Amino acid sequence: MNRWLKQAGTVLNVWRNNRRAPYEIEAQQRARLAALVDFARANSPYYKKLYRNLPATLEDAALLPPVSKPGLMAHFDEWVTDPAVTQEGLKAFLGDNSLVGQFFLGKYAACFTSGTTGVRGMFVQDRNSMDVGKALTLARGLASLSGLRKSLGGPSGRGRRQASVIATGGHYATFSITERVRRQFPRQAKNSRTFSVLTALPELVRGLNEFQPSVLSGYPNAITVLAHEKEAGRLRIDPGLVVTFSETLDDTARDRIGEIFGCVVRSWYGAAEAESIAYDCGHDWLHLNADWIILEPVDADYRPVPPGQESDTVLLTNLANRVQPILRYDLGDRILFKPERCACGSPLPAIRIGGRLHDIPLFTSPEGEQHKMMPVLLSTACIETPGVQRHQVVQTQADRLVVRFEPRPGHDKNEIWEDLSARLRGRLIDQDLSFVDVVLDPDPPRTDPRSGKFRTFAVEMTDAADPAEFAEPTLSGARLE
Repeated sequence: MNRWLKQAGTVLNVWRNNRRAPYEIEAQQRARLAALVDFARANSPYYKKLYRNLPATLEDAALLPPVSKPGLMAHFDEWVTDPAVTQEGLKAFLGDNSLVGQFFLGKYAACFTSGTTGVRGMFVQDRNSMDVGKALTLARGLASLSGLRKSLGGPSGRGRRQASVIATGGHYATFSITERVRRQFPRQAKNSRTFSVLTALPELVRGLNEFQPSVLSGYPNAITVLAHEKEAGRLRIDPGLVVTFSETLDDTARDRIGEIFGCVVRSWYGAAEAESIAYDCGHDWLHLNADWIILEPVDADYRPVPPGQESDTVLLTNLANRVQPILRYDLGDRILFKPERCACGSPLPAIRIGGRLHDIPLFTSPEGEQHKMMPVLLSTACIETPGVQRHQVVQTQADRLVVRFEPRPGHDKNEIWEDLSARLRGRLIDQDLSFVDVVLDPDPPRTDPRSGKFRTFAVEMTDAADPAEFAEPTLSGARLE
């Protein structure tokens, strides 16, 4: 009962902050930061050592040294604040797909990231973090959609049906959340259905046509491919709302998707490190949940970047999670803060994200037929191949993919390639793309020469000729969440 009262209080606090002055929200942020730093110092050997020369009381995140995923993962057992949470134990849990949606050690939500920065991360969150995430979703995310009657009610006789098109079968953040909600609230989950992006496109389209969702959600590249199917007349659904997450959705793509589906398109911003970072207000901006999240736009040397200028990366501080403290963590996304207050009137900072966009491959068969494919299909094949430490897939011709990867220590690269190439070819065959050749590049994965960012998938064809229905992607690759 006490936990339910605490949850209600958290929701009420978040709701009230929607109307408070910015300085009041900043005061809460400073107090929560000071408390988190104190807790991390006392309970995390890693942070105790890292902060040993800092002042006793800290309310300014800029005084803390930045941290990175590789550095934290290398000291995982010293980073976490619960000694029962170990890297070995968490690896075993995340390696068992039958446990997706269940709690690690009976009390922690757990997931992994796809490793687009070169290191695969493992993350756990405690009950307080989960409660804060629910409060932010209810009091901000869902509240921002409350006026969309068609999406919330659906056409007569259908009711609200939500379809999520995501990566399934593993402890990906979004799939883990979906399965956790389904287990906790089975009655409410009856009108929700998860569709795997690994499904052959004709089968996926057929399933969506049968389900007829009133709300369609998924990765932007998946929704983009489905929009093409809708435009071609094969996908026959009329959602009242499309929600995208985990990758950048640029304005051109948003407008085109909205035009094709004839509905409102919204974006939510989150990560495995912090599920609820920002929500879409409907005025072409995302609003940072600044009472529980700190985002610092910085350049390549971690120097502050002013509002109105896109950053090279962003430092994330999650004020809600104490079992695995995230303090000035290099998230790898590019963001831009709006210099002035958003037209919607929210006191929360308005931001745009510029660092999670995938190219979408367009293949041409020997007969001249063109086929689009969701790049997540290729990424999951690489992620699920034992021994792959870091991967990169590049489309270099209309019928060719080049693969670069690094083996984990102690693994034979030739044996890994035999397994990986078979998985990739299997995914291509499932999508009626058996004509696409898969070639190994002996060189390791490399960063984009233009942006300096690491991308797990890219299109690098000098003769590429895709109609300009959607904006050309220009920034770093997305991660699976």
